[in-house]
Amino acid sequence: MMKRNTLLAALFFALSIANIVSAQTQELKRKASLGIQMMPITDSISEANKTKKGKGVFVLNVVPNSTASTVRMTSNSVLLKINGNEVNDFTMLRKEINDLRDGDQISLTFTESGKIATKIGKAVPRPLESFEHANIYYDQVNYKGNQLRSILYTPKHVNNPPVVYFLQGLPCQSTEYAGSEEISLMKMIQDWVLAGYAVYRVEKPGMGDSKCDKGCFELNFEEEVEGFKQGYIALQKNELIDAKNIFLFGHSLGGIIAPILAKELKPKGVMTYGTLVNSWFEYLQELTRIQGEMFNSPFEEIERDLRRSTPFWYQLMQLMVEKKTNLEILEDENISKMLEEEGILEEFRNGYFSGRHYTYWPTLNQVSLYTTWLEVESNVLAIYGEFDIQALNANHVKTIASIVNSKHPGNATYKVIDNADHGFVYFESMAENVNSLNTGQYGARLMDSYHSGIALNTIQWMNRLINK
Repeated sequence: MMKRNTLLAALFFALSIANIVSAQTQELKRKASLGIQMMPITDSISEANKTKKGKGVFVLNVVPNSTASTVRMTSNSVLLKINGNEVNDFTMLRKEINDLRDGDQISLTFTESGKIATKIGKAVPRPLESFEHANIYYDQVNYKGNQLRSILYTPKHVNNPPVVYFLQGLPCQSTEYAGSEEISLMKMIQDWVLAGYAVYRVEKPGMGDSKCDKGCFELNFEEEVEGFKQGYIALQKNELIDAKNIFLFGHSLGGIIAPILAKELKPKGVMTYGTLVNSWFEYLQELTRIQGEMFNSPFEEIERDLRRSTPFWYQLMQLMVEKKTNLEILEDENISKMLEEEGILEEFRNGYFSGRHYTYWPTLNQVSLYTTWLEVESNVLAIYGEFDIQALNANHVKTIASIVNSKHPGNATYKVIDNADHGFVYFESMAENVNSLNTGQYGARLMDSYHSGIALNTIQWMNRLINK
């Protein structure tokens, strides 16, 4: 069960396009892409290219107008070194290009007609997002050793529009999707723009173009929230939007961040989609039972896995209170054995669990969402998709609305969207969604099965508030 929990918690994601007509002056340089499609070296490739076995990566294709093409690398060659350092697998390659930025000098050593050549050139920036009906502004949010990339879409021919601030979910990944206009998140952003709303996003520390002293994988939850807060403060000062009509849209774990920001910053409205209202410790237990049944696990296996994992979850969530470290948790032999059997012992020993630093989880668990929602004075729309596997059921959004209305009657409502899943995708049934995950087809559904009903409901709700 732990493996499935880890996978599906990672799916608690922000999925996270327009000729660029205008861009603000950028101190934050655009990251560059190498621009190759590659595969591991085989013995026959080594022999054909006269290279040593296990050395380099095979370049299937060089993307036009990329860094590799500018340096005149050719397809069907073997890339051996970047800036003099060997690259024998994807991990080594990623390390060398992780902070490669527009205009940086780069040298590539690769095979060319059976001979080894080294060529030097300038790094080429990644493409920018585009959408014909929007002006798109790439800017930055500066605070405490962080420069976070921000992206603002404004609808053409609309002055000072109201704005949706999109808060992405759990994973440490970029919220930018240049070249992926068909992905469901971008379709929803486009729907908002076409309805007259600006849309604003901020990268997490270390993601996308951002430059930070401490990257996303090292953050605790409070530090992650601070980045989104600073993004809001910067947005309020932006003269391109109507600062009196800012709407938060918290997707997944972003739906936990949304009320934290709202109680302090008081936006016009707060929307959540596919989120929860209990503690993370409670969510893990609920997830184990409900997702276990969704994926047809035997009931005895579900019960066994829950009881086996709970002592570890409990100790992890209590770390900040008991002032323990991850290594002290591993002194419990039963926990160490369980993590080893699940194949994640070394990950946790190195300070990580489920894709984040181990301190992220106890600081997240400390958030009392019941108390937080009671302090939200903004109007609230809590949405659940009928076939949302990660958010489990509609009970959470119903409870959010009840909590807000208990103190501010009439301020909150909830909505269940038929046939919608966690990633804004349309499915005919929950079984179809489960099958797409089990068969590896979910990525394709993100590109071709966008559910427009989520955007439609949010637009209708926001319009009513603006027109009051």
